[in-house]
Amino acid sequence: MATDENRKKVTVGRVYAISTLLAVIIAIPAVTVTLIMHYVIRTDFFITLTAGLITLFIAMGFGYKLSKKFARVPGGQSNT
Repeated sequence: MATDENRKKVTVGRVYAISTLLAVIIAIPAVTVTLIMHYVIRTDFFITLTAGLITLFIAMGFGYKLSKKFARVPGGQSNT
């Protein structure tokens, strides 16, 4: 019975770990695309900016869907 209660608890460490993972999932693709477009392909500033923003919004959508899965607590109810 104690293991069921431990699984239902949301710890601060778990929240920090999931938040960090989501931040990395959102930020790394946008930064990578921006750096590659600017330094490797050597495109214009506005094209680089546009490609970075498009990548950021796609990554944010993916992060949103992934956060719904992380928000579920096993055995408990979630708000989604």
